[in-house]
Amino acid sequence: MPNDPYGAASVGNALRTLLYLRGREAVRLTDVSEHLGIARSTAHRLLSTLRAYGFVEQEVDGKRYRLGPSLLALARGIADERTLIRIARPHLEVLRDATQETSNLLVLDGADAFFLDGAESPRTLRVGTRTGDHVPAYSAAGGKVLLAELPPETVRSQYPTGLNRLTAGTLSDVDALLAELAACRARGYALNLGESVAEVHAIGVPIRDPVGRPVAAITIAAPGTRLDPADADRFLPPLREAAAGIAASLR
Repeated sequence: MPNDPYGAASVGNALRTLLYLRGREAVRLTDVSEHLGIARSTAHRLLSTLRAYGFVEQEVDGKRYRLGPSLLALARGIADERTLIRIARPHLEVLRDATQETSNLLVLDGADAFFLDGAESPRTLRVGTRTGDHVPAYSAAGGKVLLAELPPETVRSQYPTGLNRLTAGTLSDVDALLAELAACRARGYALNLGESVAEVHAIGVPIRDPVGRPVAAITIAAPGTRLDPADADRFLPPLREAAAGIAASLR
């Protein structure tokens, strides 16, 4: 626009869209168009741009939009992370005691999974906690279960140059990742079979906020000899109980 050389109107519409979404679980394209007083095509371009940077995301059916992980990560301050750690800590310890394996609490941080806290297994042969570490989200059970909640276009935008293989077990490319994420959604949990550290396996489930959005993940990590896909039925009940306990305390 000649009278708007710096694109202030577009920036303003983007900010107004985020504020509009703030108080709503999800909205339709037509809702945004009508709220801003702009054409549907313009609203679609705006939402597509916000989605590409992770500030909004589409629901799995593609019909509605909600706040995305990038904005939620910006909004998540140190105090919120400390609160999450404080709430989750006893559940991590109960999960560790019930399974005798290491439990971890993770969140998405852009394209990475960030380990917020963990409770280490008492066994002699064990997986150590990784508190404070970042790993590519596609290589961690907690990261994958959270990526599985995002639209495929958002996942692709997180890895524009493809996937860096950390081990021989790391997923080979984004298409393989998307297929794996579809499987995660269908079964409700994610597996990491030596994909970030060789011979270390993990299983994870999401922790959801009061409106059902995933805010974190909780995982069990163990040597590969003690955790494989056949062990899912044994580990899932205590994992899901821990996730539900944390979620209930977040309300």
